[in-house]
Amino acid sequence: MSLRTRIALAAALAVIVAFGVGGFVTYQAAQSSLYGEVDASLRAAALREGDAALRPERANTNRGFGGNANGRFGAPGIFAELIDDKGEIVRLPRNETPLPITQNAAEIARAGGSEYQTFTVDGSTIRALTVNIEPNLALQVARSVDEIQASLDRLRSLLLIAGIGGVIFAIILGALVAERGLVPLRRLATNVEGAARDRDLSHRVPEQGGAESVRLALAVNALLAGLEEARLAQDQLVADAAHELRTPLTALRADVETLGNPQSALSVEDRQQLAVALDREIVEISQLITSIVELARGARPVEQSEPLQLDDLAADVVARARARRPEAVIELDTEASPFVGDPVRLERALGNLVENALLHGSSPVTVTVRPELITVDDAGSGIPMADREAMFERFRRGVGVQDRPGSGLGLAIVRQDITAHGGSVEIGDAPAGGCRITIHLSHM
Repeated sequence: MSLRTRIALAAALAVIVAFGVGGFVTYQAAQSSLYGEVDASLRAAALREGDAALRPERANTNRGFGGNANGRFGAPGIFAELIDDKGEIVRLPRNETPLPITQNAAEIARAGGSEYQTFTVDGSTIRALTVNIEPNLALQVARSVDEIQASLDRLRSLLLIAGIGGVIFAIILGALVAERGLVPLRRLATNVEGAARDRDLSHRVPEQGGAESVRLALAVNALLAGLEEARLAQDQLVADAAHELRTPLTALRADVETLGNPQSALSVEDRQQLAVALDREIVEISQLITSIVELARGARPVEQSEPLQLDDLAADVVARARARRPEAVIELDTEASPFVGDPVRLERALGNLVENALLHGSSPVTVTVRPELITVDDAGSGIPMADREAMFERFRRGVGVQDRPGSGLGLAIVRQDITAHGGSVEIGDAPAGGCRITIHLSHM
């Protein structure tokens, strides 16, 4: 069901409810008012006819008991009759048809009280009042309400016709309003479809229309901008990766060709050295590809969080680093530091920092762990202030380290992993004059 149809039906439903409630209240008010007038006239008639009934000298005259009746139901005038405590008619004006005697009439004659009733006699609707006028005697007066009922029927028909007309009008008006209101949305949909068809993420939707349309356009433009930025970053990553992979792959190919050339006069020692170099180059390429894949995933949120101890995690990282580089001096200073996060990503981030410190700085390397804080210090030459932020860019390497192994992706991965945990990474100066990299964490 389209939005236009839903709006039209909603408007129709609102009108149905409004007319239903309004019509019911109007009809009940009119009925109450008209029958209130009838009841008032019956009370006045009961006083008049009761007085005539108790004064026999006025009975059976044009002005006596039942003097307003004309002898048939449904015609203008008041019908009257006297009823005893046995439910029998005691007196009835001449030429009048007896009124139906209700079960409560005899009870009213005996015990007193009064009662209003509405019933049908000879096809005519009658409103009657039964009232006690003296012990063991009740007076019943009645009048026809056919005209009133006919007026109420006409009112009910008019309300029904007005309700149907109002519903039809509401459907038409709702459809027109919806059509006009949906123009900005259709324009927005056309623009978005055009951008999707042309794969042009630089396209922006005009921010026109009402407040809701402008807000939706801003949201769509923000989405398109984010997608464009992600695609540009992806393209840049692919281009950088191709460039970075070209050099080690070229060296690897050259070494393989040399090793496989039967005419090359390589000694056994040269072949062994070449095999070692090939193994090192394969490891570097594998690590580079792993880093590129990790960065290509983007800054995704942490999905596997669990309670952990940062001090234990740091101890594991340092132990592996010492095993790989037994000649390096790595100091560890920790305090109990509970945290909730992804142990794999946190371990990878800290491992990259320790590896960078060992590769590009110098021993000793000090890893300090405090609650929600980790620092890695080296004793190298440090990083100039102007270059520190740029070091977190992909494939960015410091000055004077181009001849050392490394992809330039380590710090970029560190920032990506720590940011996913709601933390931050910054480069500063170590107390011994080298580089200090600080990780600030906060519980998510």
